[in-house]
Amino acid sequence: MFLALKPHLLIIFVFISPCHNTGDKIAQKGFLDFFFSPCNKCRCGVPNREARFHGGEYLRGYEFPWVALVQVHEEQHVESVPGTLINNRYVITSASPLAGLTPYHVKVTLGTYNKCIPDVSSANVSVSDIIIHPDFSAENHANDIALLKLSTPVVFERRISPICLSIPSYNYLGQVATVVGWPKDKGATESSCRPKKLGLPVLGGDECLENTPHEFSADKGCIGLVGTVSVICGEDAGVPVMYRSHGGIYELIGILTSQNKCVSEAKSVGLYTKINNHLSWIIHGTKDACYCVKT
Repeated sequence: MFLALKPHLLIIFVFISPCHNTGDKIAQKGFLDFFFSPCNKCRCGVPNREARFHGGEYLRGYEFPWVALVQVHEEQHVESVPGTLINNRYVITSASPLAGLTPYHVKVTLGTYNKCIPDVSSANVSVSDIIIHPDFSAENHANDIALLKLSTPVVFERRISPICLSIPSYNYLGQVATVVGWPKDKGATESSCRPKKLGLPVLGGDECLENTPHEFSADKGCIGLVGTVSVICGEDAGVPVMYRSHGGIYELIGILTSQNKCVSEAKSVGLYTKINNHLSWIIHGTKDACYCVKT
């Protein structure tokens, strides 16, 4: 894991304008559907705290209400995989930990904070379908992205609400991304009970190619500090890579892949699957869901 180191018209303009640049009719139609959906009265990407960093700091309780904990049950072993709520029916995560599994093996916990202490106020939801990207490759981790369809729709409240999807055609180059998950503290064998967040810059394609030993597929981006030991590990697969806009609203720009390694002294960057490369697939696969509006 990564180590600790009114105006509705204005809203429609902000979202639709970038869509015209994509040339992707499916994505454009999907975003229009979101605006005129009867369930768009909620807001996405709204945190429960003002953003600030002190280097791998713990989150305040329910700071990011879209963070989900995916419980993967295999034989006698239970693995926790980070996920992200994007609407009232779907959680998005990495495909790698879910390959070959059925919905019977997976449950999703929403509104959780300290995973070591039972929380009766959190929501444990079963999964009715696992939708792995049809072009996912276990060899080079291309299209390492999956959707989990929840058995019942989510009722949004302060501790449970979705993140906004990324803006089509925007590359976020040079921006500071936020990653959040339950990391292993230095020297520990188990992940921490409370989630932590960390800010890392979004790098360009050339920097990614030059600073990673892994195969770099076309749908990948990377974050990190060039020339330093990577703080992103394979166990971080599924961790959301988020961007905080000037208005304080968070957008999901990527999902960390399982091919990352945080070997001591190995200088590298963290690879993630770009949401923008898969917006059409996401929108098409979640047409039965309600999306909240970005304000």
